[in-house]
Amino acid sequence: MLRASVLAVLPLVANGMTVTLHGSPQSRSPLVNWYMIEQKIDFKMANPRPSGHPFGQIPFLTDEDGVEVFESGACLLYLADKYQSSSAVERASWTKWVMWANSELDGLCFGAIPGDHRVRGESMSKPEVRSVGRLNEILGEREWLVGDSFSVADVACASYLNYVPIFHRNADLSATPNTAKYMLRCAERPAFAEAFGEGHLQLTLTLTLTLTLTLT
Repeated sequence: MLRASVLAVLPLVANGMTVTLHGSPQSRSPLVNWYMIEQKIDFKMANPRPSGHPFGQIPFLTDEDGVEVFESGACLLYLADKYQSSSAVERASWTKWVMWANSELDGLCFGAIPGDHRVRGESMSKPEVRSVGRLNEILGEREWLVGDSFSVADVACASYLNYVPIFHRNADLSATPNTAKYMLRCAERPAFAEAFGEGHLQLTLTLTLTLTLTLT
């Protein structure tokens, strides 16, 4: 299995088109890596800086058409639109989840506020928070967020959720078992470890696998 360090220097061989992603394992660029690996999109990694990002941040994506995209959610939506979408209706089914991940789930997982991404705490262990409780209900009704298969919506949401074990190792998700099982399903996909690295995967499994076995 390829690791994140290998992916930094070797592009994936896929559909003959090349995407360049400026990023690093310590940023949110692995979200974009995960989707590209899942979709077998040919890409190569580039140094975080310099890039064309107007604010000097990462991730920043360019492709063979000269398109430039920044913000992880925008990168995901562009790639899904270009390589997977068949209609505006299909795009709408996952766009809402990607936008929700960036606008609300981010804060629930990190306690971040607009313009300041410092980690302040998490709310995913608090089912009394409306969005937390409702997400657990939704994931009790379906395996994936959109339709019957894994999609870019799951990449966006599960990436944030699976950061919780990294930054909040004492988080108690026992009151949201459906969310915990969903996190595990997503983390067990081979492309997850390729994008985020084995260390990230093991921390996620330590929390979610132990919890789901207890709840079974």
